[in-house]
Amino acid sequence: MRSYLLAALLFVPVLAAAEPPPPPPETPETIAQLNKDAESLQQQIKASPKDAELRVKLGFTYMRLRRHDDAQRCFEEAVQLDPKKAVAHYMLGMIYEKKGMKDKALAAWKACLENTQDPSMKDTASRHIHHLSRP
Repeated sequence: MRSYLLAALLFVPVLAAAEPPPPPPETPETIAQLNKDAESLQQQIKASPKDAELRVKLGFTYMRLRRHDDAQRCFEEAVQLDPKKAVAHYMLGMIYEKKGMKDKALAAWKACLENTQDPSMKDTASRHIHHLSRP
């Protein structure tokens, strides 16, 4: 769980006026390994179609590959399988917010807040809810 939280925090957008610089691109070797990991996870999902955790792992892999639409799909599937999967709601909040989908982002952050026990995740979700709730 902590590794997911750490990975999730890497994608936390800054609420300041200026956008932070994008993370450096992955090396070609890392990209090749991530693609292999994604392929392996896809095979594992075929073998265990009801495993929400595999979809979360694949979603994080896609995030590192900057395949945000694929990551979104994985996190959405994860919460369909396990509505209490706080880390998936967290990542959907990030993705929806970045895409300007305010209502969906707000719902995802609220679901994250309701389903996590992690104080850091609760704090982040609360801050995003507050930010998105402003007129």
